[in-house]
Amino acid sequence: MNSIATTPSLNRRSVIAVLALGGGALVLGVPFASAQQAKRDFGPGGPKEAFKCWLKIGADNSVTVRVHLAEMGQGITTALPQLVAEELGAAWADMRFEFPPNGKIYYNRGYGNFTEGTGGSASIRGQFTMFREIGATAREMFKSAAAAQWKVPVSELSAENTRIIHAKSGRSASLGELAAAAAKQPVPTSIALKEKTDWKILGSALPRLDTPAKVDGSAGFGTDVVVANMLVATIQAAPVFTARLKSVDPAPALKVQGVRQVVTLDNAVAVVAESYWPALKGLKALMPEWESNSRAQYGMGNLNADFDAALNRTDAPVLQATGDVDGALKAAVQKATFEYSVPYLAHACMEPMNATAHVQKDRIDIWIPGQGHTSVVDGVSKALGVDPLSIHVHRTFLGGGFGRRGEDDVAIQAVLIAKHVGRPVKLIWSREEDIRHDFYRPAAKMRMTAALDANGMPTALDIMNACPSISMRRFPEAIKDGKDMSGLAGFGDSPYKIANSRMRYALVDNGIPVGYWRAVNHTQNVFFREAMLNELAAKVGKDGLAFRRALLADNPRYLAVLDAVEKLSDYATLLAPGKPGTKRGRGFALSNSHGSIVAQVIDITVGTDSTLAIDRVSCVVDVGIIVNRGIIEAQMESSIIDGLASAMFGGMTPKDGGMAEGNFNEVRFMKLAETPELRVEVRDWPDTPPGGVGEPGVPPGPPALVDALAHATGVRVRALPILKQGFNI
Repeated sequence: MNSIATTPSLNRRSVIAVLALGGGALVLGVPFASAQQAKRDFGPGGPKEAFKCWLKIGADNSVTVRVHLAEMGQGITTALPQLVAEELGAAWADMRFEFPPNGKIYYNRGYGNFTEGTGGSASIRGQFTMFREIGATAREMFKSAAAAQWKVPVSELSAENTRIIHAKSGRSASLGELAAAAAKQPVPTSIALKEKTDWKILGSALPRLDTPAKVDGSAGFGTDVVVANMLVATIQAAPVFTARLKSVDPAPALKVQGVRQVVTLDNAVAVVAESYWPALKGLKALMPEWESNSRAQYGMGNLNADFDAALNRTDAPVLQATGDVDGALKAAVQKATFEYSVPYLAHACMEPMNATAHVQKDRIDIWIPGQGHTSVVDGVSKALGVDPLSIHVHRTFLGGGFGRRGEDDVAIQAVLIAKHVGRPVKLIWSREEDIRHDFYRPAAKMRMTAALDANGMPTALDIMNACPSISMRRFPEAIKDGKDMSGLAGFGDSPYKIANSRMRYALVDNGIPVGYWRAVNHTQNVFFREAMLNELAAKVGKDGLAFRRALLADNPRYLAVLDAVEKLSDYATLLAPGKPGTKRGRGFALSNSHGSIVAQVIDITVGTDSTLAIDRVSCVVDVGIIVNRGIIEAQMESSIIDGLASAMFGGMTPKDGGMAEGNFNEVRFMKLAETPELRVEVRDWPDTPPGGVGEPGVPPGPPALVDALAHATGVRVRALPILKQGFNI
């Protein structure tokens, strides 16, 4: 039996039950002791949902897998069915997927099985073993059914192309033909998962199952939801964070044709209409008055002062310490101190924030493109004081997530508005509302002092990290003695062999809402770490990649990644000269997060007018076990573009207690013409669980880019974004 697992193997008798449905189908679900337990564990659907929660194999030979995690472009509606298909022996053309309702059974095993959340690059890591076991369990039940019909030993049977085959007699039958009989078989007490050497589907770049629906327009996103008798709303929250609504005259909005109502909330005003555009027109006609707030003058000057004060705190708690940092600093042959900073970043998901709600006497229905259905249920339950079991959350595709859609704010607003109106309401935020009322990637500032020995290698790091806490708002119990341990990301899990290190953490609490962004705190800290290492390498006259080799000398997995990216990027070959007057540079950075390793080499050209052109990015990713090579490549390409965009353009500007930027003319992303050539190589590593792929490719781009700039121009950029440091594009 294959022993690779990322979570403890589940007791399949607590997870899998069997039901033969009309029409001859086999369904794998979950047993329950009572209807009440079923309702508690499976949500409002209760017993009806329990018996069809994971897998259905129809008489037509279709294999439908219930995907309980959010599909936001990362390909989970393909990767999870791929796990099942491999063990079941199904042909890819027969695979289907569908979204289930909310319920405890659909908790993400990668999150410790406590929430219906999708994020943290945990989907495959958390479900890898479980979904293979579901497929293997069904396979053995079909084999048992065929063995009983054909009176042959189970050991002589195999599963392939959605058929059970008896090679000795030449007989075979489709799973659809055997479904009714298989449903009567007992659940096997033990199963063997396939060895990696026998995989035919896993590791392949199979076509995505959601592509046809996204091409023909039938894929249902949140903004596509239509409910009978539905109205549409849009909203404006207080422009100053934490401010409240004082008053508003609804008359100007009600004069707009199509507007039905104006609804006031604690910190916002919404206009409800027959469709979105009259709602927006009505909202723009309003002149809401907001209560004064002590934060109303907060701007960049205050922000810089807050971070500088935090960085200079002498009483900041220590998050982590190893070795004797003070002793190593005293004994250092050389010392170097660096300061780096990064700004707040908006998510700016392409699909606007939205949710549709229908509030009835005994139930609430919510349609939302969400990453966190448990948080939606909990938030709405608390906001309205209703039983969580009365809340039905309907899943849709997501037009981007990146952590933003794990929040419950939009759902709560939609439910409150729908309750007030007495009809189903689809709430759609404007782009300005989305960007100015985000839960931003925290800004951060870091000071690092490094001790170097006679060989120019670091012996100690003394780190001061000034950063808002992403945990304090949602998980306040995680903050103890002013410490948010997530601030260690990129350092607590650093692979580099540096004997002495210490990180102090100064929590910055300035009222700007922060949350989870793609790759979370690794986006700040890996930039700081890798930029610092590149500066140290330059200081002692060493190549950045060679410098990492010395720090990773005892780690063959990392060294293999370095070898691969060196080859992929033609690292040993000097960059060809550019046009007269231009300068060329090459930079390197390495990141490790979510169980994966990513190395990137970036080649650039800088013009005489400081115009930056990114020519090529070479990326090698080691994900442990490869599930779908094509999806991994796509995620790396997406991550590279996100990382580079954040480094060049990213940054929110606090102004008058809120944020200055409000649309894509101010929050820029890379255009197609600005996107470099992307080379991606996907690697595995023996006997290693699968790593995440949605986020690990983001962090190394920014430090590799500023390293390339330094090699091209001699200028070390220590504060992002780059285009605010004298460069343009």
